[in-house]
Amino acid sequence: MEPSSVVRMLAGLYILSLVCQAHGLTPGEVSIIAGGGKPHEGDRDACVDTAASMDGFFLDARFNYPWGLVFDKSDNSIYVADCGCPDTPHSNDRIRRIYLSDSWVTTIAGSSQGNQDGVGKDAHFHHTAGMVVDEDKAMLYVCDSANNVIRQVSIKTGEVKTFAGNPDPEEVEFKEGKGLDAKFYHPQGLYLDTKQNRMFVADTDNHVIREMSMPDAVVRTVAGAPKKKGLVNGRGSAARFYHPTQMAYDPYTDILYVTDHYNHAIRSIKLQGYDVGILAGSLKGEPGFKDGKGTDARLNNPEGIAFDTTHRVLYVAEFENNCIRMITPAGIVKTLAGGPTAGYKDGTGAGARFFHPTGLTLDPTNKVIYVTDQYNHLVRSVTAVGHNYDGPAEMVYVEQNRPGRQASRWQNSQAAVMMVMGVAVFLLLATARAVARKFCIKRSY
Repeated sequence: MEPSSVVRMLAGLYILSLVCQAHGLTPGEVSIIAGGGKPHEGDRDACVDTAASMDGFFLDARFNYPWGLVFDKSDNSIYVADCGCPDTPHSNDRIRRIYLSDSWVTTIAGSSQGNQDGVGKDAHFHHTAGMVVDEDKAMLYVCDSANNVIRQVSIKTGEVKTFAGNPDPEEVEFKEGKGLDAKFYHPQGLYLDTKQNRMFVADTDNHVIREMSMPDAVVRTVAGAPKKKGLVNGRGSAARFYHPTQMAYDPYTDILYVTDHYNHAIRSIKLQGYDVGILAGSLKGEPGFKDGKGTDARLNNPEGIAFDTTHRVLYVAEFENNCIRMITPAGIVKTLAGGPTAGYKDGTGAGARFFHPTGLTLDPTNKVIYVTDQYNHLVRSVTAVGHNYDGPAEMVYVEQNRPGRQASRWQNSQAAVMMVMGVAVFLLLATARAVARKFCIKRSY
């Protein structure tokens, strides 16, 4: 057996042993999934100009301003758009995979900033943002935002192809059309409707929502008017958005929800007729931090969003409020975890801290939210309403009570391992400790 396989096996056993000790995970409990190193320092735009991409286990993996992410139940993984600082040569611009069974991080496509189709590291992206997955076809679709295109990435082979859009800077920034003839302007969000064979695109800096037929990629605009930003409810082109970012769908009401970033609101689009309204947030686009109902609630730069069909609740990552909110279809807003003060801290509810959370996805079976904690360079988990205490996703809650931001220690789990796997596994872990330690180096925060 290869050394890396041994380490992964031991890592899985180690995490499994801690599952036996974990109990009473309530909604809003925040833990780390993968990533490490120092958080962002300085002003908001003073991003780190260093190469920061490293595959590996748990805290030894490295991300650099990760953005979009999507959960794939077919292989119990998360795919992460590891964006990086967009205006430096050290942008990560990779598509990463996190295996949730053992928090192991690998890279499936991308290696440096650019615009190039190809396989694996030969493909180049520029400012990777929102993503969706077609599990039946094992295909990812990625907003390659600065290239103004939608890319498709084969999960099995790592092959990257441009699916729609054209990055040519000499051309116009908005155009209806098919495939490469269509034009986008910094798209940041996708929602894939496999039942209707269509994909919705948040064409962010065109301030519109587009619909793209699948698989022929015919693009048309269904809400908003290109380059006309604002906060206006109405039907189709009469509506106005300001930097729409991500989307989620309620199949019971046939409503598409949109995080309207600079309007600090959650907008609703009735797909029968494309009537646009406001679910939550100020009628005047005023930012703030306030739980409440409908237009009495206040949000600040909402981005990632997902809808849980079981409990009929939206989960939203708020970039400036550094928190995760819950919103019902009636517009009732409640803070699930975090708060306006930026930082890093695992914990429950208001006791947890994020630093500009950006992307958000949901494991709908085990009721676990996954978030890109962008300025902490981490991927975090948040238990959702109805969290399945016995589900496999619980294996990622490795460090329930650890102080600060540091790696766990193998020796503390030996007793738990004995209970779960017996004396034989205990001896195996002991003999492999020297190999495993290099993956569990103590971190300072």
